[in-house]
Amino acid sequence: MLETYHIIPEAEKTLFEHQSAPSNDAAKRRELKIKQWKQEKELKTRIEVIRKRRNGSTSKPDPTSDFDIIASLLPSSSSTQHDDDDEEEDSDTDDLLREVTLLLLRLVYAQSRAQLDSLNQELQLLMSAPPSPPKESSDDPRQAKAREEDSMWKLDAPVQRGGPDGKGPLLDPEGKPLRPFTILPAGSSDRQRLQNQVFQPDHRLPTMSIDEYLEIEDQRGNIIRGGGAQSEAEPTTSEQLALDAEMDGTVFGRDKEEQKRQKDENWAQYTDSHVKGAGNTTNRG
Repeated sequence: MLETYHIIPEAEKTLFEHQSAPSNDAAKRRELKIKQWKQEKELKTRIEVIRKRRNGSTSKPDPTSDFDIIASLLPSSSSTQHDDDDEEEDSDTDDLLREVTLLLLRLVYAQSRAQLDSLNQELQLLMSAPPSPPKESSDDPRQAKAREEDSMWKLDAPVQRGGPDGKGPLLDPEGKPLRPFTILPAGSSDRQRLQNQVFQPDHRLPTMSIDEYLEIEDQRGNIIRGGGAQSEAEPTTSEQLALDAEMDGTVFGRDKEEQKRQKDENWAQYTDSHVKGAGNTTNRG
């Protein structure tokens, strides 16, 4: 249809018609692909320029696919209503829409021809595939008789079934091994894991960074904070309690005063019941 209405230029038609022609020269096919890719890129660039010029300063995200490009070029409902109400038709807008529509048709034509070429190549690969071998019938009496004779004249021991791997039991009733077996897993991933555990440095590697270790120790409360000149300038707990108790006329001050009184009373009782020097005498009585 596009070729009938002469929408596709003759140069592009000739370029993409060569695509379906069989060619055994890889260099020519590569050169043809490059030319087609450049033509398709040029069409996309022209469409993008028209899209930006039409949208103007509106902040719209860049389209990520061909469908987004087409959707961004469609006229909005507000602009359509404005055109219906306006008596004078904007000829520049119509020319711009006509140009971008023709470019979109040419882009879709190029992509369609490229996809058709890919389908033709896959079809040729499928046609050149070798035929599948005919299936042998299991009901053939001659084959059944041949299998029976083979099993009769076979000198090997009968295949035993069962066991953890379907190759027979590992141990006899007395506990003696009947065939070699591995206790550890024999998968490739397990062998690689065990090998990585063997071939490694002779010292223990760190399992966490220094920052992670300090963060865990801080959560456990093993890091002492404070100290230095700033802590020396701050009052102790007893001094702070005395300062808080001096705030007369407030509930907070009365509570602190009561706490200070109880602390002083407890200390007085302790000094009365414990004689000075009666502490640890280093086991000397």
